[in-house]
Amino acid sequence: MERRDSQQGMDKLLRQLESDYIKAVKDNENTTVEGFIEQFLYDSWDYNDKNLEDIKSVLGRYSDGEIYHGTFSKSFTEMLKHLKMKLQQLDSAMEYPVLHTNNGASLLVAFVDGLVIQYYVGIYNVEKLREMTLYIKSVILHALKTEGTESAELT
Repeated sequence: MERRDSQQGMDKLLRQLESDYIKAVKDNENTTVEGFIEQFLYDSWDYNDKNLEDIKSVLGRYSDGEIYHGTFSKSFTEMLKHLKMKLQQLDSAMEYPVLHTNNGASLLVAFVDGLVIQYYVGIYNVEKLREMTLYIKSVILHALKTEGTESAELT
């Protein structure tokens, strides 16, 4: 019974993280891909800094098998779905071909999460990430313009 209660509590925390993520995507009112990504980066640095312990707890519990793979995967997929829809809506002129693939949002998140992990282990602090944001945005936007992505689908 104790593990079940703990599992339900953790699922609740995971759901809260998912809900916060989706809300941040929806609340980002930028009307361009460029503006959206810049705000997304700033929001990511701030959110991860403020919620570090909750995120570590969820990831630790997942790696210990206390959060089921399917539960975690479903939550992550839901977050990506909202991000993908928003980015594709903003890029109606299809200036960023990668965003219109199955993996466009996932690649963006992988890039951002890679930097967040480096923050977690002390390579960067939030101030440094904020200072680097315009450069990081430029690198991401350049990558999203990659052509011929239809043959490079990851899933």
